[in-house]
Amino acid sequence: MLVLGAGLAATALVAALRSGGFAGEITVAGDEDPYDRPPLTKELFARSAPEDLREQFSLAADAAAWIRARATGIEGGVVTLRDGAGRATTATAGAVVLALGSRPIVPVGWEGVRTLSRWDDAVALRTALAPGAHLVIAGAGWIGLELASSAAAKGATVTVIEDTGRPLGRLLPEPVAERVTAWLRAVTPGTVTLVEGRVATASPTTLDLTNGRVVRGDVVVAALGARPATDWIPRQWLGPAGHVRTALSGTVPGASDIWAIGDCAAAPGGQHWNAAVASAQRCADALLGNPVADPPVPSVFSTMFGRRVELVGHASPGHEVLWREGRGNGWAALFMDGDDLVGGLVVDRPRDVAALRRLLGGGRPVLDRAAAADPARRLADAVRRR
Repeated sequence: MLVLGAGLAATALVAALRSGGFAGEITVAGDEDPYDRPPLTKELFARSAPEDLREQFSLAADAAAWIRARATGIEGGVVTLRDGAGRATTATAGAVVLALGSRPIVPVGWEGVRTLSRWDDAVALRTALAPGAHLVIAGAGWIGLELASSAAAKGATVTVIEDTGRPLGRLLPEPVAERVTAWLRAVTPGTVTLVEGRVATASPTTLDLTNGRVVRGDVVVAALGARPATDWIPRQWLGPAGHVRTALSGTVPGASDIWAIGDCAAAPGGQHWNAAVASAQRCADALLGNPVADPPVPSVFSTMFGRRVELVGHASPGHEVLWREGRGNGWAALFMDGDDLVGGLVVDRPRDVAALRRLLGGGRPVLDRAAAADPARRLADAVRRR
């Protein structure tokens, strides 16, 4: 078996195959050693080395052959690999699994603008952000907010540019995004500033906005999201956004013995840590001849500005919000489609996170709104029979 890509999905696949009894040869080809990427933003200044995923998944040293090579082509089951010096070799296997991950979006003309996707990026950014440095971030999604939180806590001043004017505004309903905006305003005045605007041109230290405003800093980082790293994959395998089309098990329709998992695949659950691990487990089960489980409820975990934030289920700017306020700073915003619960954003209320996962795992529960809004009552007690 040949696994292309050495990130989270690839490592989780090797672990699932070995724990499931697979005794065949596994080769994993990637241009980096496997390490956990989420801490790069959340713990930007706290780590001296990345956490090796092989240790996290308790993999034996001989669980797979890990080689430093990048896949650049595939045709008829033959894969072209190139090492760091550009030397090409070919490889074949009984099954090829694409675990290619994604790459940060950097618009044309943004040469020299930093991104934060790899360990080397984190090291360079940490070096550049001395206390008092001014960091400018284009994009107020998960990565942008986590980076702003880490940098502000270390003494940098931060300006975040977002064309919607609201953090996570492309994902969350407006009232919830406005509440996240309040977090930024509550940070030490002048430390974090949110600016509404669309970037026209960018350089390593300057963003020119379409409204004529110019934002300058010591460092500019693009946090505009990511695209699947599938630029060399046959186009007939890809969907409109560049993800590899797959069945639930990870098989690629129309491609014999080719599978795809993780961020490069158009799999249920989105492109997040839990979804990557779940897709690897489904693929391993299918390869081993085991039943393939349904995907888990989508979930995203983050820490920012001293808060634990978890998104469970589905979110859309068009969803109605039912607030669940507790004492102190904890709260949950429940996302409703009529009386159906479809998801929620939970801040510092871990019991509500667990409840949402259980409830949404069974579909779209109907809620008694008054009961659900009472933080003293369990969410499970607010479910009505259809």
